[in-house]
Amino acid sequence: MKSNPEARMFRFVTVLLLASLLIGCTTQGDGEPDDSAGPVASGTTSASPGASGGTPGTASAACAEAFASLVEMEIRTMSELGDLSEEVQPTVETCESVADWIAGAGEVIGGEVNPGSADFLLRVHCDDLSLARAPICEELG
Repeated sequence: MKSNPEARMFRFVTVLLLASLLIGCTTQGDGEPDDSAGPVASGTTSASPGASGGTPGTASAACAEAFASLVEMEIRTMSELGDLSEEVQPTVETCESVADWIAGAGEVIGGEVNPGSADFLLRVHCDDLSLARAPICEELG
């Protein structure tokens, strides 16, 4: 029994499309925080509003001011923000908590900040001994 080449091509394209959709769905995310970075990263989003000086999801005035120069740079991703080490350092010094910093970063990139990515970026900055006494670095321990 001979197979129809058009039917084989149709099956191949269908399988390819289904595989693409499956990959897209698994990498897209569902809006939930990424808990894979551990308890510190997942705990950063539940800080009290008083710790950041504003409502949940809003950066304190000092933190927003520290991020002000970054807003003008039209940064769209955490990766781009991570590339600006000198510009990010004042935000780590100024923001009152990890939650405060995440709120400020969210205003810069115009979206939700992955707590795991923020945790990683902040820990890299906190390795600098000049930031050891910053509230964020003390919070991260």
